[in-house]
Amino acid sequence: MSFAVQLIGSLLAVFALGWFARWLGLGGDPRIEDQAHAIRLAHQGQFGFVGAAAVVDLAGYSALVRDTANRHVLVAVKGSGFVTRMVNQPIAGRLDQKFLTLDLQEPNLAPVTLNLGEAAQHWASGLRHIPHG
Repeated sequence: MSFAVQLIGSLLAVFALGWFARWLGLGGDPRIEDQAHAIRLAHQGQFGFVGAAAVVDLAGYSALVRDTANRHVLVAVKGSGFVTRMVNQPIAGRLDQKFLTLDLQEPNLAPVTLNLGEAAQHWASGLRHIPHG
């Protein structure tokens, strides 16, 4: 009888911890939902930045957001959250058909490859005209 009580108690404890972790928003698989979500994330991560257009990686792991002054913010999934970085000149970028790889040359941020489909060339072209930061 005591083994059954311990087993049931242990299972209840595991389910309670799982529910609590989900309630706190821990774990999961964060994704950028759409362009509006990318613009909100850019605004939250970069003070004073107001996005006007965005393109989201087809898998939802990264996005580029542009404002009216042609400044760009890279939004990327890192761990269980998101990081945002201003994209300033000079930038190391590479366009390979529908893939755009950006290396902001930051020690804490690995190069990010965005699968932008048909929009890749358009956004790569726009990066050539960003202001020097």
